[in-house]
Amino acid sequence: MPSETSKLYLEHLLASSLSELKLTSHLDRSPDITVPDQRFGDYATNVSLILAKKLKVAPPEVAQKISEAVQKIDAKKVFAEVTVAGGFINFRLSQEYLSGNLNKILEQGDLFGCSITGQGKSVVVEYFQNNVAKPPHVGHLRSAVIGDCLLRILKSQGFKAVSDTHIGDWGTQFGILIWAYKHLEGDKIVASHPADYITALNRLYVDANTMIENKEELREQAKQEFAKLEKGDTENRRLWQKFVDLSLGDFERYRQLLEVLPFGHNMGESFYEDKMPGVLSDLKLKGLLVESQGAQIVDLEDKKLGVAVLVKSDGATTYLLRDLATVKYRLGEMHISKALYVVDNRQSHHFDQVFEISARAGYITDPAAVQHVDFGFMSLPEGAISTRKGTTVSLQNLFDEAEKRALKIIEAKNPELENKNAVARLVALAAIKYFDLSHNRKTEIVFTWDKALSFEGNTGPYLQYTHARIHGILRKAAGNRQQGTGSREQAIEPAPLSLMPHELGVLRKLNQYSEVLQQVAQDYLPNQLCNYLFELSQAFNSFYQEVPVLQEKDEALRSFRLRLITATAQVIKNGLYLLGIEAPEEM
Repeated sequence: MPSETSKLYLEHLLASSLSELKLTSHLDRSPDITVPDQRFGDYATNVSLILAKKLKVAPPEVAQKISEAVQKIDAKKVFAEVTVAGGFINFRLSQEYLSGNLNKILEQGDLFGCSITGQGKSVVVEYFQNNVAKPPHVGHLRSAVIGDCLLRILKSQGFKAVSDTHIGDWGTQFGILIWAYKHLEGDKIVASHPADYITALNRLYVDANTMIENKEELREQAKQEFAKLEKGDTENRRLWQKFVDLSLGDFERYRQLLEVLPFGHNMGESFYEDKMPGVLSDLKLKGLLVESQGAQIVDLEDKKLGVAVLVKSDGATTYLLRDLATVKYRLGEMHISKALYVVDNRQSHHFDQVFEISARAGYITDPAAVQHVDFGFMSLPEGAISTRKGTTVSLQNLFDEAEKRALKIIEAKNPELENKNAVARLVALAAIKYFDLSHNRKTEIVFTWDKALSFEGNTGPYLQYTHARIHGILRKAAGNRQQGTGSREQAIEPAPLSLMPHELGVLRKLNQYSEVLQQVAQDYLPNQLCNYLFELSQAFNSFYQEVPVLQEKDEALRSFRLRLITATAQVIKNGLYLLGIEAPEEM
């Protein structure tokens, strides 16, 4: 599987050229390489501007020397043009190189875009941290689809990537639930919901929160129930295990509903119950743990992070302590190179505390070993989502509504389509996932049906439709060959000597795919892949509108164009898979 892209090759050329010209010592970092407007080239660098300022010479003079050195060293003739514009150097890929990349796509198929960039590096991606006794809702969607996408991309880039749900199966909320089960006729409430045990438990939890909200004595009773659970009370342990077992079965159903990859680990908060004392001992030995009003804390005021409570005054542990035990276990016993926490941005302060204490305890020696992959909150037009207040929309209800709406659109657009229900299911899931992933994960987003299910613009259904459209063209081409009206299947051959701008536009866009994947694996921003796939689809649709394919009389040119759109469909399919979306061949 290839690991060197044209951009990486250019980095080598620039480094070699600067070394030959004895200019390397004047730079404190590698030159920046950007992707400019395609009118100027495929890549550009402003390195000559930086050097000119330090050398006190005109930027074009430095740029000209570098451009000449690059062309001299480019033995592979990857770049057809290296031009100077002011202080910038622009690089345009050769048609031969772009044609070679096209052939590579057709040869490698589903593996195109994979690399060995991350070989030897292990990563754990924690996401979709659902809570026991609570059905997943729209608020859990972002963590699930962002985490799954990043896992797929990291795997494709050669990382030894594993996932962990780290479900919420421990904490004060279980004291509330156990208290409610004992005092609010939990057995009767659950028995009245035999088809949906988890919804009944969640209703019980919501009712309990309403009752104890302004009654301190009841809240204290609930907290004591959790304290009893931590101390091993037999009845509380029995109820807790019952809630966990049933919730895990429900969680698996939702994982399959979202078509998220199976999890490598499902080590919930309770997994670290016997590992928390070790963390407290480590912190005591380092003089970090102090007692304050009966609680055990770590003072982080010097970093403006406040006070971190690890053990409450009633003896109950906090999830901050469990997260410290998680960091220690992952980086220590699991020997993970990097741990990613795909959790919404409301937990930023929490993770700042966790990572700071972990560093002081010696669990983290490299700050890059842990990262909070934060994301903004998703809400509905009617407002925010709150489990405690009971204002949630379940993922099941969201999916059912999306499927119903998708089927209605498909029936209007293509009433003769076979397997309409199956396609509607694929489109519904694509709409939901892509709406999330196409936004920069750091932004707050409001889910709206019209935008998500549109077959136009930067949406999942639009990309699926483009993929299906290409396969429709290929089916017609195959039918023509069978009838003797078209060219026979030809072996891969060089592209025609002169290509039209729209053909070159698609070729250039295809060449960017591997680089985009490597960028997402570095920045953890799936919207970069979404933007790329949308632009590729736009490039194809512009090409197909302006350039004849099935009507082309020249067999060699027609064959090339069919290969070009076949490669386009392949890259769209590969990219959609990494987003966790299927690419139907007919819609």
